[in-house]
Amino acid sequence: SLAAALTAASSSSNQPSDASSSANAASSSSAANDAALRARARSALQTNDAMVYLDGPAVYACAACRTHLTSHDDIISKSFHGRHGRAYLFDQCVNVDVGRPEDRLLITGMHSVCDIKCKRCGTMVGWTYKRAYESSQKYKEGKFIVEKINLHLEEALTGYDGIGVPAGERGDRWRKRSMSWGSAASADNHMGG
Repeated sequence: SLAAALTAASSSSNQPSDASSSANAASSSSAANDAALRARARSALQTNDAMVYLDGPAVYACAACRTHLTSHDDIISKSFHGRHGRAYLFDQCVNVDVGRPEDRLLITGMHSVCDIKCKRCGTMVGWTYKRAYESSQKYKEGKFIVEKINLHLEEALTGYDGIGVPAGERGDRWRKRSMSWGSAASADNHMGG
């Protein structure tokens, strides 16, 4: 009786029916959706793996998506102006797509520049200098201008000695307090000196 039930079930599964064909169509549609989702996940992983993550006490990231762009150590000058206000001149920039060169008349003269966009979100963050036509501006060639409005500063949460900042304390206040508590002048005051 059990063998007969198994035989009957296997023979009925071999014959196509309307219910099984619609189930097969649904499963193939589901498989196609799963394949599309896996392809998008692989693409996202490749994009994220292609991003450069900077390390250091202060890293400038894209204000829109927080993708690392450059380091505080790469600042050459903070006295530049862009389309939307203040801008910084950096020696290096990562995770940006560089556009086509075009000649622009800027405050300091004619330059050949390329717009730069964040590689992840596509926000235009500034430009890079390809060529400066005036000899006094040659130092800008190969450098990057990033507008301050497009930057987010990520600071490490450690003090100068590598000890983390206590919860609820701002880093600058904690540094001042820890320096004053450990200073020689405060030790002399406590010793009656």
